[in-house]
Amino acid sequence: MTAHQNFAQADHCFTIKQVDDNSWWVLRSDLPRHGRRSILPRVVFFGTSEEQVKSWLDSRSEPFFLQQ
Repeated sequence: MTAHQNFAQADHCFTIKQVDDNSWWVLRSDLPRHGRRSILPRVVFFGTSEEQVKSWLDSRSEPFFLQQ
C-alpha cells in the first residue's frame, strides 16, 4: 500500500524588510519550478509596523515561503 498526499506547492517567497522606523515592506520573489529564486524581488505590501505586515501575511491564503 502506498500513502499518497497532495502537498500545496509554494511558487513564491516573501521577505520582510524594515526600511525606516515606520516603514515595513514585504518583498515577493518568484520561485521557478527548479527551486531557484528570481533575481529581482518586487514590493507587494507597505506597512507602518511589523504587526501590520504580519497581519497581512496571515491573511494570505495561497502557499508561500517566508524568509526573515
